[in-house]
Amino acid sequence: MAHLVMLTDANTNQEILFNLDTVVSIENAVGQTVITTRWGRQQVQESLDYIMSRSKDDDKKVAAGEI
Repeated sequence: MAHLVMLTDANTNQEILFNLDTVVSIENAVGQTVITTRWGRQQVQESLDYIMSRSKDDDKKVAAGEI
């Protein structure tokens, strides 16, 4: 089951549906949060605390066929 969360891209201000299962690390940066995944880096506006709290929400887990 994927752990999905809606985040906001720090550069474009567009909402993105992010799969937390691909995360290697998440770090605070000045005015943004940097998420490193298996394939690269993404800068988002949401705080590390926000991402942590959303990652624990059971209702955000979906099976692949439900997307």
